[in-house]
Amino acid sequence: MWKRMLLVSIVMLAAITLPGCGDKETPEQRVERIRYNHEIYPVATKTLFSAEGEPTLLVDLEVANTGSDTLDNLTVLIQVFGPDGEETDSQRVTLDLSGIPRGTGMRVSATLPGVELPEGGEVTVELEHGLSPEVLHEFPEFTEVAGVS
Repeated sequence: MWKRMLLVSIVMLAAITLPGCGDKETPEQRVERIRYNHEIYPVATKTLFSAEGEPTLLVDLEVANTGSDTLDNLTVLIQVFGPDGEETDSQRVTLDLSGIPRGTGMRVSATLPGVELPEGGEVTVELEHGLSPEVLHEFPEFTEVAGVS
């Protein structure tokens, strides 16, 4: 009797711990998990003008990787607001994180061609959550993590 109980216990333990059992993480879930292990803070903004007078908004960001996985690219949403709080521009920008080891941070820059920060305006940076699989598939980090092209 005790041998049978021991055998049943061993089989149950093996079923629980064997790889491939239970729910597997989808590529979309893996990308989201790794993306959300990053903290992003805008540090400085400046509007630069070309010789022709065309603006480009330069946004310096502090990015920290708090997870155990690294990304070479990370797509964020940058929003520009006027002094009245109304949004004047919104763009997704892919940041180059190839030099950020896990558990550390560094400063990176993003540029938004054709965008000027209004006097008294504000810039926010968002790591979007709950994106559809179709949108995630467009991000360079999805291709990198999922191993698809």
